[in-house]
Amino acid sequence: MPSIAPSSPFPRPGSSLAATLALVPVRRRPASAIWLNWWHEVSAIPYAVSDPGVAETKLRWWQQQVHGAAQHGQAEHPLLKAWLALPLEDRGLQDWSLWLGQIDALLGLLQQTRWLDQATMLRHIDGSTGRACEGAALVLGASDTDATRAAGRQIGRGLRLTHQLARLGQDARAGWVHVPIDTLQAHAVRAHELTKPGAQPPAGWSGLLAALHAQAADALQQGLALVRALPAADRRALRPLVALARMHLALIDEVRTHGDRVLHERIMLTPLRKSWIALRAGWGWLS
Repeated sequence: MPSIAPSSPFPRPGSSLAATLALVPVRRRPASAIWLNWWHEVSAIPYAVSDPGVAETKLRWWQQQVHGAAQHGQAEHPLLKAWLALPLEDRGLQDWSLWLGQIDALLGLLQQTRWLDQATMLRHIDGSTGRACEGAALVLGASDTDATRAAGRQIGRGLRLTHQLARLGQDARAGWVHVPIDTLQAHAVRAHELTKPGAQPPAGWSGLLAALHAQAADALQQGLALVRALPAADRRALRPLVALARMHLALIDEVRTHGDRVLHERIMLTPLRKSWIALRAGWGWLS
């Protein structure tokens, strides 16, 4: 089964993920890079493959690969081969259910480009990006405890909500409206006003933007609070995730500042700003 070939190096130089990966201790960096690249490759499938049947075939192939790696220590894909070649103590993550759970969540995404309600969307986010960050917390070397996992999962929720907000117009024009129907109705905004935005924003846009900003900010702040409650060694291990969360808090503030501009273009931080946030988080100045 051919994989989706990346069109450019990943993580992209100057990106939030590149700045975050640079904070990872040398011993943990190979496992972190593999986990990051694996999630990037599988999570792209629902968006990059237009035929749901073909996308499902690709995800089922990945499912078989993970089962083979978990049960027999064998895999065909270079990423999983590289993972299996790592010493057990350098992987951090021993729980294969986190790999499989993400695939299950992505399979569920294939049949819908809209969310009926916020609860359904959040369940998907927690099962996909939430699990990815839960696994990242363990790969980074934090203790495998319920508290560590919860912190990673909550940060993952915030990262995904921020990502959706910063790409709101771009994804909507591609057919993916990441605002649940009940949320749109609550603010009297119609889907077509996001997929085909006019020169003027929808009448309910300011209220909708404020709600989406608050939801993402609250999720990130809750995740950071969970990290601060961990033992000192685990807090140090999770500094890369803290950096990523802080970058995303800055990003949603930037989105809010620019109002309806996000309906027409993707909003991003400058590489310099990302690097400065990452450095301060790496020094322990941000938590």
